[in-house]
Amino acid sequence: MNPLSGKRQDSPHHQSFGLKTFLSPLGILYRLWTLSIRLSYRDEDGRAEMKNTTEPVTIILWHNRLFLAGEWHQRFRKKRRCYGLISGSRDGAWLETFYGWAGIRAIRGSRNRRGSQATRDLIRLVKDGHDAGVTPDGSRGPKYQAKSGAVLIAKASRSPVALLSFSYSKAIRLKSWDEFVIPLPFSRVEVQTRILPNAELFKDRDLEQATQRVEKLLSEMTDDSI
Repeated sequence: MNPLSGKRQDSPHHQSFGLKTFLSPLGILYRLWTLSIRLSYRDEDGRAEMKNTTEPVTIILWHNRLFLAGEWHQRFRKKRRCYGLISGSRDGAWLETFYGWAGIRAIRGSRNRRGSQATRDLIRLVKDGHDAGVTPDGSRGPKYQAKSGAVLIAKASRSPVALLSFSYSKAIRLKSWDEFVIPLPFSRVEVQTRILPNAELFKDRDLEQATQRVEKLLSEMTDDSI
């Protein structure tokens, strides 16, 4: 225990209620922004595949595609809750607020324990019937290089993997490590999803090989032409 704070030193940072209240107008702006986006599937077979997937899934997408992840889930997976794994750092506290605006519930990792408990919590939630959303190259990259933690959640929970990607008609890219993409209001965004059944993904593959498979397929779905 830290005698000055009365909290564990490895506990996650959280935004104060006052700061969340101060930021609430940005949350309203974000919701209006995302609601103005015209989301449509590039492939209707992909939309039908997702609609017919009634079991909980582990959603895997690149970190720079996060802006619309919550809006996509509310439109196309609205019958299930979605939980996202984020770090326990101060930056993670800001991302937790963003997740809340997007309708995604945050599972916070510990700064010192590297999120191991949070990962176990997320696996349990998927087993309990909820979706999980994970960025395999987050939160610090390298960009488009998948780490095995995201795939581990699918393996341990025995859930299908739902690969998710977006292509944009008009968008801006931030000067961040992942070139985070923000679609412009009232623009068109094409959705791509692909379901990887758990038994198929891990047939004759160990965790590292399955991660490489996910990285390859997700890269093929990624359109950076904007």
